Amino acid sequence: MSTIMRSNGFRLTVMGLVLAILSGCFGGGVFRDRGQDYRSAKLSAPLELPPGVESQTLDDQYVVPGIQTHKPLPGEFEVQPPEPLAKNVGTAEVKIQTLDDHSWILLDGDPNQVWPRMRIFLGRAGLDIAKADGESAIIETEWRDPNGDGASRERFRFRLEEGVQKDTSEIHVLVQINGNEEWPQTSDNAKRESQMVRVVAQYLADQETAGSVSILAQRSDGKGKIFIEGGEDSGPDSRHLRLLLPVDRAWAALGLALVKAGFEIEDDRREVNKYWLTYVDPEAEQPGWFARTFGARRNGLSRYVVEMQEVGPEEARIYLNYQKGRRLREAEREKLLTRIMGYLY
Repeated sequence: MSTIMRSNGFRLTVMGLVLAILSGCFGGGVFRDRGQDYRSAKLSAPLELPPGVESQTLDDQYVVPGIQTHKPLPGEFEVQPPEPLAKNVGTAEVKIQTLDDHSWILLDGDPNQVWPRMRIFLGRAGLDIAKADGESAIIETEWRDPNGDGASRERFRFRLEEGVQKDTSEIHVLVQINGNEEWPQTSDNAKRESQMVRVVAQYLADQETAGSVSILAQRSDGKGKIFIEGGEDSGPDSRHLRLLLPVDRAWAALGLALVKAGFEIEDDRREVNKYWLTYVDPEAEQPGWFARTFGARRNGLSRYVVEMQEVGPEEARIYLNYQKGRRLREAEREKLLTRIMGYLY
């Protein structure tokens, strides 16, 4: 019996020491968080030298005018952190985009810059140009015999368009096989279209220099096809993205942009043009190891619904709100719409 009592007493002593140590750690003792100490720092007086001693190295070379008489303004101000740039924008990449059976090329640079590069490509590929219309940004090639046996012939049409983002371009390829002089609405051979898209994309990606002659200046204004509009007189809830794209492509592009922007899609329904989302703000302070270990809810977790309204066959508007009907703050809506806009292409 005495042995058991001594064992229990020893265990109680050890547990008491552990609790004392833990309370010291979490109570600001050994591991006190000093990350906010700078908030209480005060401006110290300049170093005073003994009489007769001068030193240029101790002078303040960057004096802030009026700092000595500065008085803080009353009230509190909230300064929003800058939104990081989307990874898709301005990365000088050449990408192949696909929707259904159609593929096209997306690259940096407005059509003014891409046009001469396409002319150079066609010359090096041995494709004779039948028509080059700078105003409509269309290049058509002559008929050619790809196999050299006279059994079939083909020709290509390349159409340049402004991309969704500012200072980007799209190249669309149309292939005609053994047809008359009327161009089809879609390529006669989807596989051949895909092959030509890959060849052109690879050439543009490998090319280091571009032509400087522009014959599309009268057409391109570099504004892109996506804008943030609304708000002001009509109220902050009307703030939205305006997207000048075919509605099917706009819906597909929106879903991809939401995922890339960090949203988790809970549900999507094309029949009502809505996405239900969960979003964790990457700037929000995350819980420590104790909260994560015991399943604490993540900080910054919000649930939104995104609705795409079809204005016309070539135009859509994108609205963002909370799922549960709470009013979305104007600054938060602006931040998230800007983030989504950065990933739309």
